[in-house]
Amino acid sequence: MLAHDHRIELSVRVPRGAAGDVEGGVREVVEKVDGVARVENVELCGVRPDALDLYVDATATVAIDADVEAPEAHLADGFGVIEATVR
Repeated sequence: MLAHDHRIELSVRVPRGAAGDVEGGVREVVEKVDGVARVENVELCGVRPDALDLYVDATATVAIDADVEAPEAHLADGFGVIEATVR
């Protein structure tokens, strides 16, 4: 399926126990959303820790399947994604 690249500002919840670095955690959370083909160029904008998770603000290039009509709403419905805004 064809995918379109979007530059997206994200707020996501990354589990503290996730393997790897924070950028990789953001990538993993977003890639698990149905319709996401790939996530690249993750740039961290802020990290707020709590007892179990890291709340991360980031900007990333997200390739989303072409049949997804509203990328922001679609991503925001994904587990761990708090907010998504197409730039």
